[in-house]
This record gives sequence, C-alpha cells and structure tokens, in this order.
Amino acid sequence: MRLRPWTETIGPPLLAAVAIVSVVAPAVASPPGSVVAGNSTMRRAPIAEPLPTCRPDLQPAARKPPALDGASWYRLDPLFDASGGLNGQRLVVGRVGRHDEFGMSLAVESFASGPVGGRILVGNDDGQRSIVRLLDVAGYCAAVVHEGRDVTRRAILEPSGRGMVEFRLDRSSRADRGIWSRPFDGSRPRRLLDPLAPNARIGRVFATELSWSSDGKRLIVNSCGESFCLARIFDRSTAQVTTIDDPRIGEVIGLVGDDLVAYGGCPTLPCEVVAMDLRTGGVRDVASLAGLATTSVANGRAVVAFEDFTMDGRLRLVRLDGSGLRTLELGDDLRLVPAPDRALAAIELPAGVVAVAAGSRPSKAGLPATFIDLADGRQLPAPEAIR
Repeated sequence: MRLRPWTETIGPPLLAAVAIVSVVAPAVASPPGSVVAGNSTMRRAPIAEPLPTCRPDLQPAARKPPALDGASWYRLDPLFDASGGLNGQRLVVGRVGRHDEFGMSLAVESFASGPVGGRILVGNDDGQRSIVRLLDVAGYCAAVVHEGRDVTRRAILEPSGRGMVEFRLDRSSRADRGIWSRPFDGSRPRRLLDPLAPNARIGRVFATELSWSSDGKRLIVNSCGESFCLARIFDRSTAQVTTIDDPRIGEVIGLVGDDLVAYGGCPTLPCEVVAMDLRTGGVRDVASLAGLATTSVANGRAVVAFEDFTMDGRLRLVRLDGSGLRTLELGDDLRLVPAPDRALAAIELPAGVVAVAAGSRPSKAGLPATFIDLADGRQLPAPEAIR
C-alpha cells in the first residue's frame, strides 16, 4: 500500500470528505434552485427514487451478532453536472456475498447511516422538506419514518432499531435546533440535547456527527468548526450530558467504556490518537503520526487500528494504553475503512473486525476486498461475491 500524501483534513469530517464529495464552498449569494448548508451553497436534486413500501411493522428481526456473509453495506457517490458542480449523491446498497445491489439518487444535502440489523437510514432534503427513510436491504423496500419542514441534517438508528436520533436545523436561518430522539411507533419526539451554545474556540460549526459508544448506552455528538471540535456525550440511562471542550480532543474516533478515543488537536493527518478517561479527564497518548483510524472491541478489550505514517503500507493495532499488539501488511493500494462520516460508506461488521479497501471506501465494483480480525490479525475469508 502506498499512502496518499498526508494533507487530509482532520476535522470536521464533512471537510475531510471534500476530496470525495466537494460540498464545502464559501457562499456569497445562492443561485436559483440552490439550498444553503452551513456556509455552503448546494444545488437541488430530485427526491429519492421510489422503492416498494415496507410493511407497517418496523420492528427489527431478532438481533443476532452480525456475520460477514449477508452483512448489509452502503456507499455514497457524488453526482456532477456538465459544469463539474455537485448535483447530488448516488446511494448504492447491498449485502456481502449477494448479487442484489440497488441504488437511488439523492439531493446534495443528504446522508446515510447504519447499517443496524440490516437497515439503513437515508435522509434527503430538496430545499423545502426533509424526508428520512428506513431501508430494509434484504427486503428491498423502504418506509418513510419522518417528514418535516426543519432540516434533518444527520440521523442515526437507535441500537435497538426501534427509533432514531436526529440533528435538526431551522430551515430559514440554519440555526441549530438540537438533538432529538424520534421513536418509530408514532409517539412524539423528545429533545435530548439543547442547541450548542456559541463557542469561540471552535468558531462556526460546519459539521455535527452522531455516533454510539461501543455498548450503545451513550450518544456522542461531535461538533466541529474549521479546525477544532467539541464533543457532548449523552448517557441514555441518566440523561446526563458530559461536554468535552478541550483543545487536546479533536475528531472523535470512538467511545469504549469510559475512554473517549479521538484525534488530537491537529488540522491535518497524520495526527496523534489520544484517549481521555471521562472519569478523571486525564488524556494519554495512544499513537503518534496516525492516518485513518478506527476503534473496536476484540476479546473484550478495546483496540485501535490505524495507518502508521512511519511504516508505509502497514496497519498497526494497539491497546488504549498505547501498547502494541501487531503490525499488519495491507498490500498495494489498500487503506483502512474509517468511520462512515469519513468514508461516506459503511458495512455492518462483527465486533473486532475492520475492513480495508482501495481508497478507504467500498469500490465502485462492490465491497471492501479484505476483512481483518483484530483479535489475531488474520484476514478473514470473504464471500465469493466480494470483488
């Protein structure tokens, strides 16, 4: 593997993905038929193509640990017009080991998240309304779970699959309207976190990303300005909110137990990876000169997998105390698939497994080519349909 030049933006993730989807551009005046997101001018695109409607019962099937064979995945690709301007996104979804891919066209201001239990949330905004659909990948169907005037900028499925958590913006002002929980049983949504107060350190917020701790008990809200980030952690059992406003903590990578794993205060990659003990506030180094990174739990212990800038073409696995586990040769042109907001893609992997792919995301031909078991570093046999 030959790593790309290390000029990738570390935060916010929306800016980090600019090489894949060039969404961010200073807005002076919005041309006709455009919407404004943050300080970005975005052209409208059609609402998603219709899929068969799922049956009213949205309760997920009995949860089982995900397996690679049949695991759901998605990928977002940019759509450009004749002048080279971003005109929308194309969502492609499918299952590992199956020849059943399908896709839909989305507006520029759109997102996907998951998969959870074989289901993917897809949000789409045409400048007048936001629609969020729940896609059942195996059932090849979708159900509208929310439609409203506010902009649903991001949303993720509850770990149970019975609802979602969403980040809303006011349509006219683009003002933050907070983080909301929306059950799928028709009951009223409730606000979990108030709008983020102005913060001089991070400045204007360009991206807000949502994720769950490894045990699904805490929600992480990562709000990033041009160079710096702030994290809020919502405990579902107590409703307690912990705010991490610390220049040593940048873009969040994951939360395992009481350890918040994040990039340090770097504007670009490579960057150090650090872990903050939420009980004490202490910050310790986990890795230095790291590229793309992800965290998982293998054999009951947290593991960080990261591209080592000092060892071209290799993936390093370390514990959260920084002690090394092993170094893996990835092969030519393969990179770690990071969090969905960086890769604009995701696959429902078993705990303790990571994926590597050409260009750090599923290729246009299909899925990540290689899966790695973090417990022992071995490559897992991939179903025949992976290519």
